[in-house]
Amino acid sequence: MSTLLIIFGTLLSSIITILSIYFIMPFPGSQKAETIHIAYAIHQAYWYVLLPLLGFAIYGYARLYLEHASWLRRVVLAIPFLIIGAIMYMADRVMSADAMFLQPRSIVHVAVSDPVLDSSMIVIGTEINGESKAYPMNVVGYHHQIRDSIGGVPVMITYCTVCRTGRIWDPIINGKNETFRLVGMDHFNAMFEDASTGSWWRQANGEAITGKSKGTFLKEYPVFQKTLKEWKRRFPKSLVMLPDPAFNDQYAGLSGYDKGSIQSSLVGTQQQSWKDKSWVIGVKVGETTKAYDWIATRAKHIILDKVNGEPILISIQSDNATFNVWSRRVDSIVINPTAMGNDQLYDAGTQTLWDKTGRCIDGFLLGRRLSHIPAYQEFWHSWRTFNPLTLTYGSPR
Repeated sequence: MSTLLIIFGTLLSSIITILSIYFIMPFPGSQKAETIHIAYAIHQAYWYVLLPLLGFAIYGYARLYLEHASWLRRVVLAIPFLIIGAIMYMADRVMSADAMFLQPRSIVHVAVSDPVLDSSMIVIGTEINGESKAYPMNVVGYHHQIRDSIGGVPVMITYCTVCRTGRIWDPIINGKNETFRLVGMDHFNAMFEDASTGSWWRQANGEAITGKSKGTFLKEYPVFQKTLKEWKRRFPKSLVMLPDPAFNDQYAGLSGYDKGSIQSSLVGTQQQSWKDKSWVIGVKVGETTKAYDWIATRAKHIILDKVNGEPILISIQSDNATFNVWSRRVDSIVINPTAMGNDQLYDAGTQTLWDKTGRCIDGFLLGRRLSHIPAYQEFWHSWRTFNPLTLTYGSPR
């Protein structure tokens, strides 16, 4: 009986602990099934189930002394406790998401013109209330979230390297500046847990997918992705976050990620069109989404299209990293520009010339700027998973 209690308690405890990590981390098969509610149920009931099971095992071990078991039997039956202890340590201190990807210890910004910055690095950022800030992709990619304020409001800058998704969220929920921790992933997308309700939130669309807040969405701020050189051209008074020197080794592990040259089965890029880890530009107009293959768009430089009735322009600049998606509607005028040298655009109908930031630099619309359309660079597997009704420009094979 003592042996059975020990084996029963430690074995089931080990299985539950392993499953608590398996369903929310990128193990083989764990991210392709609809198991998030199972994972959350295990997460919620974890200690309520684990403590009684460990209690059975401890009670069984105590019985060994009452039965005057031999020292050899006592030593052998202590091994299951060492195993569950090691599994629990690995699950909590080594393999849990918030133990693997720590938050920055300090956040320091410098002017975008500071010579210490690498002008070729890719950054993501936004502008709020007239203030703009940029964050190196590889830096946000390691931390997964960075908490800051822009234009006097709190923001949550997020990035998921497995999906190649950058989003900037308003962390205010019910009037409270909510605290989030990285808890794992769902369908290969980073997932955060809020401190107030313990709900799990998806990084790709800001949706609470389970817990008390299920069905709630975070407010999203526009996110722009550019090389620092082009960011400076668009936002000349911007601030840029410096990498936290405490995490230089971790940042080095993502070297080449922003350029798509990193070699990794999990976060590396496939250099073909419409593969799982091929890049697409995902566009949202109202409730309609559409994906544009990065390679095909880069070859054309610009694509003129309509999404949900809105005339849009998609461009990838000559640095092959900066992209823009704009509305082609300027008041009641719809322009149909063609690509010119130096990433400029010329619309013959209105005889207007537009620079690479979407500003008219010649013609009767001088000084006007094209409106930003929500758009993201993303791995194809991520875009189609979280936008299952997406349209595509061209046919994926």
